[in-house]
Amino acid sequence: MTAVTEQLAAISNKETRSMTKPPTIQEVARNTAAADLFQQIATDEGAAKLANNLRNMPDAILQFMSKVSGVPTHQTDLHVAMMRGQDNEFMQGLEALDGWFQPGDLILMTGSQALALVQKTLYKNARSSHVAIVHADYICVDAIPGVGASNRILPEVLADAAPGWRIIRHKAVGPDDADSFLRACAFYLAQPYKILPTKESAQTFAYCSELARKVYRDIGVADTGIPDVRIIAPAHFDEIADANSNWIDVTESLRPAVEFCQKYPEILRATAKMFIDGLKLNRRRFEERTDQLAKIQAQVEAGKMSQADGQAATAQLHEIESNMNNTFWDVPRPAGVFKRSASGKA
Repeated sequence: MTAVTEQLAAISNKETRSMTKPPTIQEVARNTAAADLFQQIATDEGAAKLANNLRNMPDAILQFMSKVSGVPTHQTDLHVAMMRGQDNEFMQGLEALDGWFQPGDLILMTGSQALALVQKTLYKNARSSHVAIVHADYICVDAIPGVGASNRILPEVLADAAPGWRIIRHKAVGPDDADSFLRACAFYLAQPYKILPTKESAQTFAYCSELARKVYRDIGVADTGIPDVRIIAPAHFDEIADANSNWIDVTESLRPAVEFCQKYPEILRATAKMFIDGLKLNRRRFEERTDQLAKIQAQVEAGKMSQADGQAATAQLHEIESNMNNTFWDVPRPAGVFKRSASGKA
């Protein structure tokens, strides 16, 4: 271990005032479990070993794992078969979903009739009160009161929606843009929910339609028709869906996929857990490195670390982050590039 590495470890372990909110016991447990799992599957050999271990576990243990994951009793056998890698109706349906949902698809829905009626003052044919973005397959990102911007599976997003929801897709957005949408959506996770007037993309808060607008702005999709108004509302997206020829309604083509998802919400939640917890762990690691960078600076300023060692330690942390695919809105480092190239590709 080099001197710089030893100092980094010492700084990491030393109890100093944190710049971020301390994690709860549940968050620590979740992050530790996620870190252990990702370490196990970091290589093909590790992933194969984990899969083999699952296949050889007794039924009773796998059934207990299903119960802990919230899978209902009548679907336990399907979940156990899935963990064993055995063919079953759920896996067949899940494989059929591949390529149906596209990152960046927008889901327009009515969760509050009262709010939907208010929208008509902005657009007479408005019918939506909420907007969500497809982040990855059946995993969405949206901003709701009391939670902020977070990942939810599709059945959770539509749980309280009235019939008549619809899904729209921009004609210029395709598979080549998927990575840009994945990173842009992840960037705003955990932003607090707040509605304030601003024509610029909000840097410290989000609400449903504002989140959708800034994701599309970040990526640089042209001709969206999304207006630069101070308060962007679901009504504006209804108007786009109805009148803007650059958007297409893909509701009917995706309805079978949505109905499949609604049939297996608990199993989908269990399968989405790695993706969602992985991003939460990623955020926590960035927060920890932010603390480390502040501690390095404090050590240098206090004369407890040389300028050269401080620069080397900082460089090591930046090198780690240079290989990361995601960064986040509340991490004081460059956000990376979400925008598409001139050719239209990310």
